[in-house]
Amino acid sequence: MVFYQTGFGLLFGMLILFCGEISNAHPAHAKPVKYPYVVGFERFHSSLDDDDYLAQGGLILLNELNCVACHEPPRALRETLAGVPGTRLDGVGDRLGSLDLELMIRSPRFVKQDTIMPSLFAGPDRDLAEVKALRHFLSTLSEKIPRYPEGDIEAGRHLYHRIGCAACHAPEVGYRPAGIPENAEIEMAGLPSVPMNLADLYDLNALTHFLLHPNEHRPSGRMPDFRLSEREAIDLAAYLKAGPDLELPANVSEALGAAETTEIDPELVTKGKSLFVQKNCHACHTLPDHGLDQATPMARPLRELNTTEDQGCLAQRPPGGAVPFYGLDPVQKRSIRAALERLSSFEGWDAQKQIDWRMKRLNCYACHERGGVGGAETAREVYFGFGTQEAIALGRAGHLPPQLDGVGAKLKPDWLEDALLEPGEVAVRPYLASRMPTFLAKESAPLLRLLQRHDELPDWDLVEKEAKTRGPTGEMLFSARGKNCQACHAAGSEEATDYPGMDLANSTERLTADYFDRFLRQRYASHPPRVDGVDRSEAAFSKKETAALWKWLKSVGD
Repeated sequence: MVFYQTGFGLLFGMLILFCGEISNAHPAHAKPVKYPYVVGFERFHSSLDDDDYLAQGGLILLNELNCVACHEPPRALRETLAGVPGTRLDGVGDRLGSLDLELMIRSPRFVKQDTIMPSLFAGPDRDLAEVKALRHFLSTLSEKIPRYPEGDIEAGRHLYHRIGCAACHAPEVGYRPAGIPENAEIEMAGLPSVPMNLADLYDLNALTHFLLHPNEHRPSGRMPDFRLSEREAIDLAAYLKAGPDLELPANVSEALGAAETTEIDPELVTKGKSLFVQKNCHACHTLPDHGLDQATPMARPLRELNTTEDQGCLAQRPPGGAVPFYGLDPVQKRSIRAALERLSSFEGWDAQKQIDWRMKRLNCYACHERGGVGGAETAREVYFGFGTQEAIALGRAGHLPPQLDGVGAKLKPDWLEDALLEPGEVAVRPYLASRMPTFLAKESAPLLRLLQRHDELPDWDLVEKEAKTRGPTGEMLFSARGKNCQACHAAGSEEATDYPGMDLANSTERLTADYFDRFLRQRYASHPPRVDGVDRSEAAFSKKETAALWKWLKSVGD
């Protein structure tokens, strides 16, 4: 590997020069930031914030950068600061080429400028022989990646801008979703987008395989599972790989080819396996099947860290030794310092603040609003498609994910759990083209428990009691003779998809009686729907009417 030791700096410079000439219209080539990108921090925190608020973002960074893998958090914050699992490295030898793998080990930020993976070999004492040994070891971690058929780029482009990808990632510059009037102007997204640099490094088969099994590769939930069919994953991968390729001069391409090697040295594999533990790689990346599930040696606890100087992991330049280099920007450093100085203040967080923190962590706010926070950026709303033509009559509610205010009191426990852990099994809004992704239970269960505990209200059997008194029947209220619910909703009809609204047949199984009553008598009355431009405010409900409708829907569901 003489080339790496003599010409690596020159190669870096040349690659950076030519990378800068790539068109960034394609979302896979959206311009990345030059510091660790943590989405929950980027959207909600900036240099204009005061230190008390910025400290909340610092707590996100301490968790998402996995600082707690080495620095023990206070006992009271161990559940909150549980850290995140790193990318699974099983099969990395088949997902990344030999050269890309070596570059990722030596300088992760060169391969992916916004990566949260720190560098252990950026300091002046770097040992390229160790880099080589680690690369040989990781190259042996293989998995069988199927060969998939050719994808449809246009179908992938349509899917990308329809099911919710553009809520987190950049929309393609100049793309106009179907159905948008020709004279309508599409705004440029203003909020930061999650970069997709690694899409360029994977080949089509590896990228397709990743899209089908994202939670297996990245258990942190940073890329959750959208339950793509194989055909959808193939088309989406084809689109993501359809951007302009990196073109290098012949002499650079020749040098890269000479540096790439697939020959594995058994002695280097053994050395690299040992270095994987010595360098503390196993603090983030677990490989239990390889005998590397050893305890992580801990550095000083969070409470004891120095917050006054740029040193250690906060250093401006790679410090060398066993200290990782993150390349944090000034705002991130300020946030982390503010968080470390206020650790005790987080121990008294109420449930609402904990919910807010976890929703930022999982980036729920990219699609959902809760308490006036988050929701799809206005410029990105156009990329949330209507699943049916009838849903257009519902306006924004017909294509945007629902608000989550009071969701723990709205949904019965089993339904709320399924909505977070098995959303594909409980979809009640077939008119939405966007999809609720699936996270691993370990990552979403804490949020689930908080929602149930915080939003839980005392049992309210008002509708059950009122239903026993004389009054209008629920079936009549549902019909055109009553409140005309049937104008938007089906109730167990085989033609349910012909209606703009959701099928209400399972409402009594899914919703709490309290929410149903309050929604129809309070929220519905104050925010009456407009269907086909007609104001339905005259459809406000009384106690007896909500009770009658609940009783009838319960019989329909049974």
